[in-house]
Amino acid sequence: MRLIKNSFFFLCLLTGVVSCKKEFEGDRKDFGPPETYFVVDSIYRSGDNRYTTTVEAHWWGTTQGGFIKGYEVSIDGMQTWKFTTSQDSMFLLSLPNGSDTADILIYVRAVNDLDVVDPTPAGTAYPVKNTAPSIVFDYSFGRKTSAFPAFRYNWKANDIDGLQDISTIEVSLNDTLTNILQLPSTVSAASFIGDKSGSVFNGEFTVYNNTQSNPFAQKLKGGVFNALNFIYIRTIDRTGARSAWAKDSILLKQPKNGLLFINDYTNNKGPIGAFYSNRIINLGAAYSNFDTVNSILDEFPSDEFTTKKTFEFFNRIFWATEDPTRSLGAAQKGTETFFTNGGRMFMVLEIPNDISPTADFFSFTPIEKLIIDTAQGRAFRMSAGNQVFGYNNTWPVLKATSIVTFPRPFITYSQSTGLFNYDSLARAELLSFGPGGAPAWTGPSNVMSKRIKAQTGKTDFITLTVPLHQMNGNNNVDSFFKKVVVDELQF
Repeated sequence: MRLIKNSFFFLCLLTGVVSCKKEFEGDRKDFGPPETYFVVDSIYRSGDNRYTTTVEAHWWGTTQGGFIKGYEVSIDGMQTWKFTTSQDSMFLLSLPNGSDTADILIYVRAVNDLDVVDPTPAGTAYPVKNTAPSIVFDYSFGRKTSAFPAFRYNWKANDIDGLQDISTIEVSLNDTLTNILQLPSTVSAASFIGDKSGSVFNGEFTVYNNTQSNPFAQKLKGGVFNALNFIYIRTIDRTGARSAWAKDSILLKQPKNGLLFINDYTNNKGPIGAFYSNRIINLGAAYSNFDTVNSILDEFPSDEFTTKKTFEFFNRIFWATEDPTRSLGAAQKGTETFFTNGGRMFMVLEIPNDISPTADFFSFTPIEKLIIDTAQGRAFRMSAGNQVFGYNNTWPVLKATSIVTFPRPFITYSQSTGLFNYDSLARAELLSFGPGGAPAWTGPSNVMSKRIKAQTGKTDFITLTVPLHQMNGNNNVDSFFKKVVVDELQF
């Protein structure tokens, strides 16, 4: 009986312990929803003292028991909510369409660890006023004063209310009342390529936005050729506020007959340009109406795409340069379509000694690599009276009229690429100038070669590395020039 009593006592004790433990380890009691508070309950501002549409807000929350795990924020009248663990944030507030001022409410509601949401969100009205956007031309890529009907502009738009506030970029050519092109707000540059009606440029331009190669649906209109054109840009924000027009000018030149002379000289540009222009004129009346570029940096676009489009306006190019890095670099990037369309080019190059013999920009020319005199400190020269000979006797023999500082012999590509074949055309009498004098050079002396299209068998590219303007000692440079551009290249 005592055993039974003791057992009963133990059982009651155990039951009590278990019962107490269960009550101690049970779920947390729900003390109700959390509360949410803004740092400020109300804001009063008026007139120009209102906030911009980008504002900063601060808040906090409390809960009875547990903890606040985050907040839900709404800036569209509690239509949508966005969760955050932060207690502050920057907001771009949307003004009603057609209004440049408004009192816009930001609502915040706390969420506790039981996912209970404050049913009475805290809200504060922010008095905001829209600020008109601004825009300027971006000349970090260079500023062009003239161009053929392929030109490019870059610009930078800004808005104190945030770049997201910008809705449209407007571009106009010569007339800001009727000729307005609207571009998306994401466009910060565009190439404008002239259209033709038949063979005549009609003053309209196909537009390529940013780096796109596909045209934009609308065109820019109002261009005038062989005259100064004024281009305007402005931006519009979501409320309809417009920036002031930014303005620039550019001379648009209409290509003449498909023949282009590029004078890429800095030293003696005028006399050298006149010498080569006369060579073209002396070919006859059919060649006399040609276009001239006197500055690659000023007159050619700064980007590859628009440069290619510029070369597409021509089918024959004569190019003279003392800067092969600049000229061959531009030609390599820009003439692919020009040659594909049947273009032909004659390039006369002065190549200084500091140019790498295997520079990458030679890869599209007939030049495989330059010859160098392996003796240290030596360079190639020609003296007055030294001559250039063709490899067959149909070529006029040229004679130097003065010291030629940079004649450069080179190796012509010997292997066909499948698309092109190559051949050497002329060699020069050269001197190896350096310590100990200037003895005659007895090594390879090729200075002129051609590239031949394998499919047609026709020459499309000739390079000469002796300047023609110093080679008229026999008064036959016109005959030589004609043989190159008419007989070989079929200008």
